[in-house]
Amino acid sequence: MAPRTIMFLRHAEKPGDDGPPLGVDKHGQNDPHSLSVEGWTRAGALAALFDHLPSPDRPALARPTRVIATKPTHDYKSKRERDTATPTAARLAVTIEDEFTHQDAEDAAASILGDDRDALVVWHHGSMPKLLGHFPVTNQHDVPKAWPEERFDIVWCLTQSENGSYEFTEELQDLLADDQRTV
Repeated sequence: MAPRTIMFLRHAEKPGDDGPPLGVDKHGQNDPHSLSVEGWTRAGALAALFDHLPSPDRPALARPTRVIATKPTHDYKSKRERDTATPTAARLAVTIEDEFTHQDAEDAAASILGDDRDALVVWHHGSMPKLLGHFPVTNQHDVPKAWPEERFDIVWCLTQSENGSYEFTEELQDLLADDQRTV
């Protein structure tokens, strides 16, 4: 009953630590916990990408029918994961599930594996490897120990094999002009 495809994203581009680029909410108001303008651009491009799947050019990606994003907390105020997921969820007419914080990796994995819908998970990049550690991945040694700090342009994918375990791959988004051409 587990999904065939599970895709993991880090939130899109964030504001600078001590100045530009600034974070803005969906109304364009300054918000240091939201995405930068480039991040909002990526979030919109991701919506188009996921809406046009499946595609022979991107065989590891699937059109998600479930979208999960970590929620802000008192200690972790970032709205960026939800901001990144919002355009995709809206375009695909899917409700964002945001009951998990980035510290709820085990519970989130159990929820994802207990539902057969292909899932897009927008998670805090610092705890992404821990989250993937809760999935039955045959090539666990290929899962990076950390999400690359300056990368917003990749997708970590789990594709289910016939025995029910998953194979890990990294896919390029290739959406914005400055996206890198290698993982």
